[in-house]
Amino acid sequence: MGMLKRLLRNPRLLLVTLIGGVTLTALVQNFEMNLFEAYLYDLRMRASGTVASSSLHTVLVTIDDRALEHLNEYAPLSMRTHASLLKKLGQSNPKAIAYFVDFNDSVPATAPAQPKARPKSDADLFVDEAERITQSGVPVWLGTDVDVTGEVLPPFPLSKLPHRAALIHKDGTMFSEDNVTRRALFSIYDEPVLHVQLASLLTGKSATSDYRGVYFMPEVQANYLLINYSGDTREERHPFEELSAIDILDGKVPVEKLAGKIVLVGTKTKENSNDFVYTPYSRSIFTNPKLVVHANIVETLIKNGAILQATRASDVTLTFLLTCLVIAIVFKTTPSRGVIATVLCSCALAIAGHALFRLTSLWIGLSHPLVGISCAYYIFVPYRLIMEYKKRWDIQRKHEVLIQVEELKSNFMSLITHDLKTPVARIHGMAEVLERSGADPTIVAGILKSTDELNRFISSILELARIESNRVKLARQSKDINKIVEDCLRKFEFEARQKKIRVAADLEPMFPIRIDAPLITKVVSNLIDNAIKYSPEGAEINVKLRESRTRKGFVELEIRDTGFGIAAKDLENLFAKFYRPKNDITMTVKGTGLGLYLSRYFVELHGGSVSVESTEGKGSRFTILLPVDEQAASSSRPEKDKKIFFMNLLKNQEKPGGNAYV
Repeated sequence: MGMLKRLLRNPRLLLVTLIGGVTLTALVQNFEMNLFEAYLYDLRMRASGTVASSSLHTVLVTIDDRALEHLNEYAPLSMRTHASLLKKLGQSNPKAIAYFVDFNDSVPATAPAQPKARPKSDADLFVDEAERITQSGVPVWLGTDVDVTGEVLPPFPLSKLPHRAALIHKDGTMFSEDNVTRRALFSIYDEPVLHVQLASLLTGKSATSDYRGVYFMPEVQANYLLINYSGDTREERHPFEELSAIDILDGKVPVEKLAGKIVLVGTKTKENSNDFVYTPYSRSIFTNPKLVVHANIVETLIKNGAILQATRASDVTLTFLLTCLVIAIVFKTTPSRGVIATVLCSCALAIAGHALFRLTSLWIGLSHPLVGISCAYYIFVPYRLIMEYKKRWDIQRKHEVLIQVEELKSNFMSLITHDLKTPVARIHGMAEVLERSGADPTIVAGILKSTDELNRFISSILELARIESNRVKLARQSKDINKIVEDCLRKFEFEARQKKIRVAADLEPMFPIRIDAPLITKVVSNLIDNAIKYSPEGAEINVKLRESRTRKGFVELEIRDTGFGIAAKDLENLFAKFYRPKNDITMTVKGTGLGLYLSRYFVELHGGSVSVESTEGKGSRFTILLPVDEQAASSSRPEKDKKIFFMNLLKNQEKPGGNAYV
């Protein structure tokens, strides 16, 4: 959801994602991936589990190599033996009997034109037995092959028995081209196959009733369905009850094993490869009996559980959505997270596809979405790298320009400030000469005041240049902090008297502390000067100095005024350089916006801190904490605070604007 919101807020990225998704989806959909999709289908089929044999409705009777050796016969088995086997099966009262045996080599070619003129053959015995069993309520069906002209009839006289097409389909040119049996014929030339006929005996559905998953193939004019295998198809592993024909002929099979079941009779000899097929479970020859596949087709129809295949539209939609998702992930996450997210997306798709396949027998195509995910990642990751390289190149060029501009600015400021100091000093000296020579005191006082303001401004600019060039070094000495504060208060006595401001000092006796006296003097002077300038006439200023109650090894200097105060919206940027709130008060008070920035920098350079509390219209309180020595500064500040301290210094140097109080 968060990624979607970010996409909607970025129209350009949204457009790139949609165009990339549409383009990749169109390209991927143009490629047929039947073989890859068939492999993924087989993986899901093998992982679907095995149905319990007790819930199956079919029983297999195999004519295998052991039966042929026991009977001293060779494939094909004689019709007399088939008749005996059929009689035994009929006595077990099954639901139906279906023969999936090629009788063309077992029955000699006989013209059916004059059946009375020929003697009864073994095939006639088989037909008579089949008709007798059918009349007793157990239908007997023959499965036949199909050629291009339609159904191939069994040889006479077996053609008199009910028969239907029973073709095992192998995926060929129209599908995956790997000759694996995944599909089954449902009907051909509008005639249902034998499997449908057998299933209708248990389901009660007519052969024309709707079955799940049946679809039409116009190329062959036939209806197909996808087999929902009941389990492994390999010998000794499939879930179906399998009985040998020789055991049934010898009476070794209990009658109840076949009662009520659909009996499928077929051959399974190693000499005939046509008795075996490839299935999703194995592609080894002589491994998957064809008779087991017939049983799976019948079970699929009985349970009406054919595999449903998702439509082409759903495949296109899924490919498009996942491709867009991966493109968005590539652009909105880091490369490592992008790899993890792409892998998780592919795994989630595979897991969801398998869950739907197992729980609902729904086959969702995975090949196109998986290829779309891979292409989206491997195409748009380089594209993102190209964009980031271009962006980084632009940033580098801008950075180089900024460095040059910064150097020009520093050189210009240094040149201007140094060149201005000399004429300002001359003006100040000439004003003093005029004062001694009896000139108008008001004019001389104005000149001196202006030169002092200009000198302070130049000094602030020079200090800023020293900070930005990292040329400020502390020269710590043991100094009496009380004397520094008293000197600063004495310096601003005249300004305070002019505005009738009462200044009260409460300075506790203090031992000397190690500080850079000139820098701390500038800090205290600046805060007292601000308190006077931004307070109305008759206000009060209280200055307190004491040992800190909150931080051991620190002294605390508090300067409180009852002036105009500071708006809450300006407190956040108060210590940024060149920042001055826009209000009626600041418009009448001169300043550069550097005083508080420099003050905070000098205090934090000592390892201390400056904080402010203010209410608009009620005054402000500035609190300075200074360590008594270098050891107190380093031991009292945690490592994390040190990092924050230096980050704040860097941030303040980079932030445009300055403070309002100078």
